Amino acid sequence: MSSDRGGRVRRFFELETRALLQRFQIVETLLPNLKTKGAAHRGEEGRHIEALLREFLNRHLPKDLRAVSGFILRPSTKIGADDLSRTASFDDEHSRQLDIIVYDFARFPVYEHFEEVAIVPPEGVVAILSVKKSLSRGQLEPELRSLAHAVELCRADARRTPFTALIGFRWDGNEKKPRAAPSCCFNSVQNVHAGDLFDRMITEICVISQFTVFKYREEDSDKVQHAKYVYVDATERPSISLQRLLNSILSVFYDVSRGMGCDRPGFVSFERGTFKLAPLLGYVPIGVPTRHLEEPIVADRIDNE
Repeated sequence: MSSDRGGRVRRFFELETRALLQRFQIVETLLPNLKTKGAAHRGEEGRHIEALLREFLNRHLPKDLRAVSGFILRPSTKIGADDLSRTASFDDEHSRQLDIIVYDFARFPVYEHFEEVAIVPPEGVVAILSVKKSLSRGQLEPELRSLAHAVELCRADARRTPFTALIGFRWDGNEKKPRAAPSCCFNSVQNVHAGDLFDRMITEICVISQFTVFKYREEDSDKVQHAKYVYVDATERPSISLQRLLNSILSVFYDVSRGMGCDRPGFVSFERGTFKLAPLLGYVPIGVPTRHLEEPIVADRIDNE
């Protein structure tokens, strides 16, 4: 009997990816703009695209996790019984509205949740995603800064910080060389994140079925105190981007620092060498954390607080 190691999973996600890419064109097809490309109602088209990706995630992620739109609110409050690091270091602060927040609703409280929008504290945030129909050069740096700010709101405890991704359904550029668009993305990462903290740096930038730019884990970089970024061409294997997205979210959710107490399940499948042979884009220098993010201030315990 011939071996088919992981082939069923890869073929399954190929079908899922193709279905998603077909559905994202529905609004544009039914309500076309008669003067320019795209749909006549851009706002509704954008919400439709975000909803498609949220629905994809919610079908495949553990039931404790849910992908919603919304805001992260970091309150200046005590953590646990004794940790006053937030009250000493931060004012109340919230993110801009985020396209997708993957949140652990089973284990963490919620301030507000209505329909597909939520306002949540940082502890339960597992992933933060920005979604664009057509990702362009001009969108890269503002989106990277926004995602970095959202991550910063989640950095005040010992849990592994959320996975971040900037996701496009198309690349809005006319670059002819295969490496040109990924290189453009990496240049923006350098501009925004040089000297930044590792976990504030974007984890992945992908255009579904075209390419994925991603960073290695800090300990896996072959250049000390630098984040290593590579890319994978997904034109022949369109499911790579969505499989990586799921795998990265699960990696954070099952991280030992988040107390799940079990290993990440074997759920996705990539052909051997897919990432080991990924072309290098470059390295981004890592900055040094500030004191208050490393040493929580501990108060005398008052049980009724």
